[in-house]
Amino acid sequence: MRWLIRRVVKKGKGSISYEEDIHFGDVLTIGRGSDQAVFLPDLRAALQHARVTAVGTGSYKVESLILAGIRVNNEITHATTVRSGAILEIGATRIQLLEASGDHDGGVEVTTLDKTEEKALKAAKALPTQLGQTWLSKRRPAWIAFTVLAVLFFAFPLLTHFSPGFSQTLRKSPLPSQGSWSPGDLAAAHHFFGQDCTVCHEKPFVPVRDEACGKCHSRLSAHADPVKFNLPELGDARCAHCHEDHTGPKGLVRRDQKLCSECHAGLQGTTKGASSLVDVADFGTGHPEFQVDLPNWDDQGNYKPIRTRLDTAGISEKSGLKYPHDKHMNKDGLKAPNGLVVLECKSCHVPEPGGAKMKPVDFETMCHDCHRLDFDPLEPTRQVPHAKVSEIIYMLDEFYAEQGLVGGYQDASAPFIVQQRRRPGEAMTPQQQQEALAWARQKSRKVADSLFESRACTVCHTVTRGREAGKPFIVAPVRVAGVWYPRGEFTHDSHVTMGCGDCHDATPSKSSADLLIPGIGNCRECHAGERTKDKVASTCIDCHGYHMSNFLVLSELQARAAKESGATPAATEAKPAAPAGTKP
Repeated sequence: MRWLIRRVVKKGKGSISYEEDIHFGDVLTIGRGSDQAVFLPDLRAALQHARVTAVGTGSYKVESLILAGIRVNNEITHATTVRSGAILEIGATRIQLLEASGDHDGGVEVTTLDKTEEKALKAAKALPTQLGQTWLSKRRPAWIAFTVLAVLFFAFPLLTHFSPGFSQTLRKSPLPSQGSWSPGDLAAAHHFFGQDCTVCHEKPFVPVRDEACGKCHSRLSAHADPVKFNLPELGDARCAHCHEDHTGPKGLVRRDQKLCSECHAGLQGTTKGASSLVDVADFGTGHPEFQVDLPNWDDQGNYKPIRTRLDTAGISEKSGLKYPHDKHMNKDGLKAPNGLVVLECKSCHVPEPGGAKMKPVDFETMCHDCHRLDFDPLEPTRQVPHAKVSEIIYMLDEFYAEQGLVGGYQDASAPFIVQQRRRPGEAMTPQQQQEALAWARQKSRKVADSLFESRACTVCHTVTRGREAGKPFIVAPVRVAGVWYPRGEFTHDSHVTMGCGDCHDATPSKSSADLLIPGIGNCRECHAGERTKDKVASTCIDCHGYHMSNFLVLSELQARAAKESGATPAATEAKPAAPAGTKP
């Protein structure tokens, strides 16, 4: 077949010319490949994009060679038969199929659109985006929409405020009521009266007053004691300044860093140096070293902890306990009475339910298997009780008195009357009894000296001789802090993905005086301030609670403020009845 390929060449000032070429073949191929009959220098065209076959009587079969198809007469198709005059569009190229004439069995006219023509063609195909491009007018729909919105979302909710009966009717219907004015979901704690807006919004178009909050929260601890915290920023702040409702479940309790830093970042300047607290702005960049409460007791035995910064030189723990972690944490294990034992941190440190603190170390369940308190090789199953000096002495006296009086105690150093096994009913003479009891007292004191001063108690405790009657030995009490950060909140449960050694480097510790509490540098390896991008974002409230009063409740604080202003506190008024359908 003989094909005519006519190219339209555009010149300046709108003039055009034609370039004609002849192609021989049954099929006319179109694409960006150099072997194609109709070459298209356009990246939007495939190497082999389409092909055209003349089927006679002025008709052509057009086939797409790509999955996206080809646009023929403004419609996307993969294969179709069209008459001459049909137009194919590929990128910025328009191909019109010509009617066979003269010496040609078929032909095409190829036109490349310039940017202006391509833009105009795209705009003609685009859907209308402005009201002026349609038959609709602007004014009438606008007034209709305004009227509908005004009636549904302004007039109806306003009528419900003044007509409770109409309010109930609207709530049972699909029409909007006062709920349409709500800016968001209520907090879960306020759902039970959520249908009665007047519980909080007592007056129309007036922000929620503190008195409305005090009706339900009268027994809540006062947030700031005006005597201890004599700061207008705390005393004059509205409840809603921090507790904003209609913001979903997270709205009532503010957790952003600014809640605390807007005061504590410049506390020294606000108080003119009167505050003993250091300015704090951001955990990652503006927070001092941690302070711990070191256990301490005064001469009367009262607990008087010493608050100390962790970076203080020579800081140590005085627990009264001798405990080298390095020996107990030996990876090769310890030789125990029942065999080799390998200890881990969890062998002694067990979290309480909830994971906030650790349970106290218990001798009977954690230490007794290795540190047995047996006292006589002839009675290896008998042991003295732990941590009760008077009971230990009493038990030893009673045990050896029984051995001496019953007899049969096979100890070479014991008198013959003690070693002798007597027949049932055989009585001892008074002199023999005195000899046996004298040996028992001597033996009991000797065993007690060994227990307390050499092989048992003194291994873990500091033992001294007592000067008072009835107190032969004084064992220094063990006092380990249960809470190191009383002003901070920390839970081990939220750090279960970490190992104990990540925070407490106990393995090389040779003395119980080593303070193994991690400082702020350890926490900053994972945590940083609110705006961090590569660590755990941590705000003040993640570790600290608000400075609530320990004795003053909210109703008392409001009563005090009302007395100073000469008004009657709303918190002392009768509490309004709960909405219908709720439990008291």
